Order: sequence, then structure tokens, then C-alpha cells
Amino acid sequence: MIKQANIESSVHCFCPICKNTDIQFRPLPDFYRIQAEKHGYQYFGQGEMTAHETYSCSKCGASDRERLYGYWLEQKLQTCSTKLNILHIAPESGLSTLLQKQSCLNYKTADLMMDNVDYKIDMMAMPIEDNSIDCFICSHVLEHVENDDKAMKELYRILSPGGWGILMVPICTTIEHTLEDASHISEAERWKHYGQNDHVRLYAHDDYVKKIKEHGFKLTEYGEEYFGIETFKGLGLKQTSILYIVEKYD
Repeated sequence: MIKQANIESSVHCFCPICKNTDIQFRPLPDFYRIQAEKHGYQYFGQGEMTAHETYSCSKCGASDRERLYGYWLEQKLQTCSTKLNILHIAPESGLSTLLQKQSCLNYKTADLMMDNVDYKIDMMAMPIEDNSIDCFICSHVLEHVENDDKAMKELYRILSPGGWGILMVPICTTIEHTLEDASHISEAERWKHYGQNDHVRLYAHDDYVKKIKEHGFKLTEYGEEYFGIETFKGLGLKQTSILYIVEKYD
């Protein structure tokens, strides 16, 4: 039986993805804790965003980060006066369904491994024209990419001047510098050092912010102070969660 997270009864829980208000949150599957213990991953539970007790929506399964993106995007798109070309990389199913319904978006998807996407591409060399994308969503992808500098350079190249993007990675709050070692190639080594078998690095906050800015993006970080404590509780978000929004100004 799947457990439901205990939330204060006074908190109004809601999911911007499925639009349900009669929900509970489900915890992160035990699989990740078991793998962390098995491989000696020492940073389990120290992620900036992943809310272990309120991870997914009981109605649609949307993760905490999807709920945050959906909430912010709903507000952002209210001011949309022209049709935007948006690229959703490694699209999450719930968020993808929500965005396809937005009349102000020319919605396209991209991924290297997924089927049924518009572009089956490698982020390090995307066959997309310069300055042709008005906005993008790239969430929890860069930690899988061999050369994240090349991928960030490509994102900057395809984004139009004045364009924006949601650019998110798993960030560990207790490390000072990003952990990355090309010699860690086995699944066991990657579980041990990065917390997942297909990750190639574990990001530290300051290094990640520096890298974003080095590639020319303007960065804004939106946390609990911006959204409000009650909104964070209602969305089931961890207090340390941050939404990273990048913009291009040439």
C-alpha cells in the first residue's frame, strides 16, 4: 500500500498539473533510498529540491518540480501576447499534456532516448536554427550529458534574444563544488558518487550558477521567499527548492 504524506490539515494542497485540489502527496519511492544505501551514496536527502515526503501528486503522479514549473508557467503565460515557440527537452508527461493545451504556445519536444518526440537530438549538437526558440524547459537533463558546457552553449545559441528558459538540475546543498570524475563509468560508481546510475556529475549550487552565467545567460532564482510559504506548502515543496529561470539578452 502506498503511503500518503502527513500534511497539516490547514494547508490547502493543490496540483497545477491536473488542477485537482482534493489531493494528497505521495513520498519518493523507496527504490532510491535502497539504492543509496546499497551503493554508499552519502548525500541522499540533501538535494535542494526533491521533497521525499511530498514527492508526487496522488491524482496524476506529477513530481514536486513539475508542480512548481506548472504553477510558475501558468502565471508567466497569462501575459503572453504572441505565440511562442517553446522547446520541451525530456518532456515530463503531465507537464507536457498541460502545455499542449496552451493556445499561446507552438509546443515542440526533444530528447535523445525518448520516442514520440518532435526532435530526437543530442543536446550537445542540436540541429535547430540560431535564435529560433522563444523559450525552453530543460529539467534534470544536464546531469546526464557528457559535456554540459556544450549543451548550455547550444541552449544559448538556439534561444532568441529576450527569450527565457527553465533550466534545472539536481543540486546537493551540502557540497561546495560540483562532483565530476570521468573515470566513474560503472552504474555502481555513479550510484555511489552521484546518486543515480545514469548521472555523470552532482552539482553544487554556486558552481551551477557560475556555469550558467559564464554561458551568457541572465539568471533569476525564485525560492520560497518569492512564492510564499503557504504556496510552497500547498504545492508540497521542500523549503530549499529554487526555480532557475534563465534569459538571453544579446
